Amino acid sequence: MSLSRIQHIVVGHLDSLEPGLGPATDLIIVEELCRGTPVAAIAKRIKCHGSYVVERWYQFMFPAITTDRGALTIDGRRDLIAAARARAGVPA
Repeated sequence: MSLSRIQHIVVGHLDSLEPGLGPATDLIIVEELCRGTPVAAIAKRIKCHGSYVVERWYQFMFPAITTDRGALTIDGRRDLIAAARARAGVPA
């Protein structure tokens, strides 16, 4: 499946962030938080502090995928997951 225009923009945004722990870890953060997995469980899985998970999540947010108040939109959620998967080399 090819990425949409907005998903390409999201990939560009994610690529512009500080490296962090890498695309595979970013994907875990995105997928697990979108599933509702507690921050502490994600932090334990990727072996980091919970504040890192939260900070990284907020770095993922930007106007193209959020509301005026900064909340991730439904379409933004789909686009963020697709972009994170593409960066990590995981099929959609």
